[in-house]
Amino acid sequence: MVPRILIVDALSAGRGRRTSSRDSIGCGPRAVAGVLQMHDVSCRIVRAEEVLATPRRLRGYDHIALSAMTMDSPVTQSIIKKWRHTNASGRVILGGPISSDPINVLRELKPDLLVTGEGEGTLNSLLVAGYLDESIDCSQFRGVAFLDNKKPIVNAPRSLLTAIEISEVYVPSTTRIVDYGAYQAARVYVEAVRGCSNFRRTTLQLPDGRECSECGNCESERPDDRLDCPENIPAGCGFCSVPHTWGPPRSRTPESIFDEIEILLDLGVHKIVLEAPDFLDYYRGSEPLTHPCEPEANIDAISDLLERLSSLPPIIDGLARISIENVKACLFTDEVALALSKSMRGISPNIGVETGSDDHLRCIGKCGSKGDVLRAVKIAVNHSMAPFVYLIYGLPGETPETIKESIRFMNQVAEAGAERIILYGFRALPGSAFSDFHEPSPKNPLYKELKQEASKINRAKKKEYLGKTLLGIAAEPSWERHGYTMFYPLEEGPLIAVRGGFSSGALLPIQIKKVLSSGLVEGTVQPETDEE
Repeated sequence: MVPRILIVDALSAGRGRRTSSRDSIGCGPRAVAGVLQMHDVSCRIVRAEEVLATPRRLRGYDHIALSAMTMDSPVTQSIIKKWRHTNASGRVILGGPISSDPINVLRELKPDLLVTGEGEGTLNSLLVAGYLDESIDCSQFRGVAFLDNKKPIVNAPRSLLTAIEISEVYVPSTTRIVDYGAYQAARVYVEAVRGCSNFRRTTLQLPDGRECSECGNCESERPDDRLDCPENIPAGCGFCSVPHTWGPPRSRTPESIFDEIEILLDLGVHKIVLEAPDFLDYYRGSEPLTHPCEPEANIDAISDLLERLSSLPPIIDGLARISIENVKACLFTDEVALALSKSMRGISPNIGVETGSDDHLRCIGKCGSKGDVLRAVKIAVNHSMAPFVYLIYGLPGETPETIKESIRFMNQVAEAGAERIILYGFRALPGSAFSDFHEPSPKNPLYKELKQEASKINRAKKKEYLGKTLLGIAAEPSWERHGYTMFYPLEEGPLIAVRGGFSSGALLPIQIKKVLSSGLVEGTVQPETDEE
């Protein structure tokens, strides 16, 4: 009998319900489904919050596979407990970014198997060996961790998948997108680039005493040198685990991206985001690409991909859109902006600056400067884009002066035309250089000032939408405003609350009437006029 697998998407669910990014559908669970479908294994995807609300969704499946981040440990633990109660013999396979801390995850969550790092190749090997049908010796597999008589066993990692493998061998499922409620209104992420090119490292001393010895590898002209650190400090921005987990960038072929998006649009998806730690790493340079800013972006490859995608009928008809998010400021030039704006309208490049202090930027391992970010914002605005700028408070190395510099810089980028300031509190992620640092106390009065300034800027930006009409996609009933439906703009713009009930996926013109908060506006549906 063919086993049935329930894939639980716990990404960003935290303690049980997503409070942000509710319109996002990530790549990971569809990638898992794609591998299962390669082996004709029946599977379905469900959100973690749906399992908690309706535990009977667990019935009828032989095993579960969960995809989660570190922050999702509480909800993951709850679901595993419910599963053990429902199906004591069924296996629990856990993977995703949560696997960066394998020993603690095994001790606390006790999955039957933890897939570490990239999961597709490992899952494929397990399926070939018959893992779902019988008891096998997991010690023979790279890229897994498990408990052996309550003792955590962490096997050696697998080699990173090649660009060809992530393009042609391991193809994410498209059909399982329909498992997501309101998928028609969601931002559906399609992987374009895997891995990060920033192989610089923090110069701050780490809690265990490790510190940069100024060996010169991070600035070497030889790409392979940058992969190695004699002090064993994880590469990349100190707060980020992407280089450690996913390695240097590998780009998917334009054909594989086109084929995936074409099917998703046929199934009713309206909003596609080309997923990448930095989209401008797409086919940039040769492998391993370990310099974050050199060579420049490959405009020919980017233009070729975007021109192909722009030929899809729903894009031509204005019923769907393609966008990008993450870009490094040091790569964002007028030429790049022109290439992007030719094929994508009204996009919001996401530019991370993290801190308003250049000295602090260098200390945490960030590439470029705040001057690069300000220049990139101005370029984006000149090309009719709506850039978002990201900052993080509570980072190691932060001082009262760096916080004040961040406040000043927020206002600079806002005056330059940044659409939104996105402010996060530092979180110590396993696999990152800063994994053992303490997270910030919310009681710091300077953080209150920082948050208030960001909120004031964002609220002022929302006022610019008053009176404008946006094409919005109905998503779900509002949690907080009874009788309202939440709409997401087809193009960039704020989250919109509209009085009344609307079918998920309905595409309607909405006039903005009122600013409700720094991230939310209220609107009314406009009657569609017949063209003469």
